[in-house]
Amino acid sequence: MYATISADIVASTSLSAPETIELKQRIEKLFVLLQDRYPDFWGRQIKGDYIECVMQNVSNAFRVALIIKSYVKSFAVADKNRTKEFQAYGLRMAVGLGEMRIVNIEEGILDGEAIYLSGRAIEEMGTVNKGTMIIKSTLQHLASPLHAIALLTDALMNNMTQRQSEIIYYKLFGLKEKDIAEKVGIKQSSVNKAATTAKWYCIEEALKYFEQINFEEYE
Repeated sequence: MYATISADIVASTSLSAPETIELKQRIEKLFVLLQDRYPDFWGRQIKGDYIECVMQNVSNAFRVALIIKSYVKSFAVADKNRTKEFQAYGLRMAVGLGEMRIVNIEEGILDGEAIYLSGRAIEEMGTVNKGTMIIKSTLQHLASPLHAIALLTDALMNNMTQRQSEIIYYKLFGLKEKDIAEKVGIKQSSVNKAATTAKWYCIEEALKYFEQINFEEYE
């Protein structure tokens, strides 16, 4: 079984040309970091604002999706009035869980059930105010709980400020609050307050649920 992530940047045209270029470069750097942390991960940007990722360790997929979303939401923009939708939502994302017929990284070819599920889910996703994250799986008995944790976690993520998103990004990577404070340049108490306000404790529980599922037994 594989996990795929299909995503597109919300209101990407509201960003200036330099911002678009910088964001694209930052996402590429993030993919390198993710490949270092999760060796089976591979991600690419296509069609300007579209993202595709694949990984074989399904248990990491939800955390990786949240890392990417929080990273994009932490991106600083100059015109905050013009980019309100981008700041609020960052990305629309779909995670697909299923088999893959072809995963050819060298040729950039992805084909199979998982990428079909995530790609179709993005195409069928409605307006952003009704949710910007979904998990689609071939495992029907997991469909409802996975849909629920994605929807509820997404609602929390979409309420985060730029600073809160940055702190949650580091939290998702497992950094301690003391180390986050040093990276961000604020007091540790401010990191703790931001994480609490962003409902990190709820996100943690959603991650624990997803990561304890033994997907291998369903293969």
